[in-house]
Amino acid sequence: MARFDNHRILITGAGAGIGALMAEEFAAQGAEVIVTARRISAAREVADRIKAAGGKAHPYVLDVSKIASIAKFRDKLHQEVGPITTLINNAGVVFGGEFETVELEQHLNTFRVNSEGLMATTHAFLEDLIQSSEAFLVNIASASAFIGLPYGSTYAASKWAVVGFSESLRLELAVRKIKHVHVTSVCPSYISTGMFDGVKTPLFSPMLTPKKVVKSIMRGMQKKDAFVIEPPMAKSVELMKAILPQGIWDEVARRTGVSTSMYSWKGKKK
Repeated sequence: MARFDNHRILITGAGAGIGALMAEEFAAQGAEVIVTARRISAAREVADRIKAAGGKAHPYVLDVSKIASIAKFRDKLHQEVGPITTLINNAGVVFGGEFETVELEQHLNTFRVNSEGLMATTHAFLEDLIQSSEAFLVNIASASAFIGLPYGSTYAASKWAVVGFSESLRLELAVRKIKHVHVTSVCPSYISTGMFDGVKTPLFSPMLTPKKVVKSIMRGMQKKDAFVIEPPMAKSVELMKAILPQGIWDEVARRTGVSTSMYSWKGKKK
C-alpha cells in the first residue's frame, strides 16, 4: 500500500470509531494527522497513541454542528500547524425510531452534523486542497444514500445530500480543470462501531468491521475512485432499484432486510 508521506490530513469525528482508526492508519503511512473531536480528551487520546507509535498528530476540538466556529478553527489551524492537503469529513450522528416520535431537534441535528457541517468544513478548507500539489476530499456517506431507510429517514436523507454534494463538487472541479483534487464518496453499510447497535443487517451484507472499511477507503483514495462502496452487495442496490418496478423493488427490499434493518436499532436516543 502506498504511503501518505507529505500529506497533512484533517479528520473530523476522529475521537472514536473509524475516524480514530483512520487517524492511526494514515499516521502509520507517513501522514501528519489533525485529530478533531467534540471533546479535547478524545482527540488527545488518539493523538497520543499516534505519537507513541512514532507518528505525527495534533489534537483539536471541532464540533461541525457549530457552523460559525469552523472558519475560526481553520484560521487557528493555519496559524499553529499550517494548511492541509487532505480533508476527511467523517463526523456523523444517527437517530432512529418512528419519524414523529423522534424529537424534531434530533432530526435537524442529523442534517446539521451529517450534511451542513460537512459542507461548511469543505467550504472552509477547499482552498487549501486547491493550493496543494495533490489533494483528497473524502466524504463519509452511507449505503443508505441509495435507498429509503424506514426508522432512519433523516439519517438516510442526510447521506443522500452528502452523495449529491460530493458528486456535484467532483464534477465542478473537473469542469474547472482542477484535476489534482480527488473527491471520493464513501458509502458503507452498517459498521460495528456502536452507532448501529441492534440493527439486523440485510441479507448478504454482514456487519462491517472498522478495519475493513478503513482499508477500503485508503485503497479507494490511492486509486482515486469516485466511490468506495462496501460490502460488494451494496453496489447492486442502486441498479436493482432503478430497473425493477416500484412495487417489486419494495418487496425485494423488505424480504432481503434492506428496508427493515433499522426496526430493531438500539443506538443512542439523545
